[in-house]
Amino acid sequence: MSLSHSAPSIMTALAKKKRRVIVVGDSILRGTEGPMCQPDPSHRKVCCLPRVQVKEAAGKFSGLVRPSDYYLLLVMQVGSDEIKERSPKAMKRDFRALGRLAEGSRAQVVFSSIPSVAGKNIERGRKSHLINRWLRGWCCRWNFGFFDHGEVYTAQGLLVTDRVQLSQRGKRILALELAGLIETTLN
Repeated sequence: MSLSHSAPSIMTALAKKKRRVIVVGDSILRGTEGPMCQPDPSHRKVCCLPRVQVKEAAGKFSGLVRPSDYYLLLVMQVGSDEIKERSPKAMKRDFRALGRLAEGSRAQVVFSSIPSVAGKNIERGRKSHLINRWLRGWCCRWNFGFFDHGEVYTAQGLLVTDRVQLSQRGKRILALELAGLIETTLN
């Protein structure tokens, strides 16, 4: 008899929690909120943390993901601001720590690749490739989703002149890519 009374209270508790989608990332997300949040602005949030490193994103995680809400999906778009300065070994360590935190959220978690960008910085491209290859395998082993941007952002006109930040057109494409990921994942 106590079992039948506890089941409705569990259902009521879950129904009262907000079902949210949150996209957390570095400065590459600035200006991408519209297409991702427009379908359901009260339950979708884009957290752009300029210049945040993967390690710092892990530190801010508990402030962004509240235990009172039910998260259907967490998308992590981090690493593009730090790929030039940090070693792949350090970044992998930080991704693992972020993964441990994300795993406890009970949400479906997707890590996005670090976008490859065109330009003369061969070292940045090499490191992006190394991290993305490792991230894909790590996500598979830990049952996280992996979203690969591929070589999209190496196309002409998608970057501003410094060859690291996305142009307005590049940001629109990124926003549409991530919005499509959200829709595909939720349906």
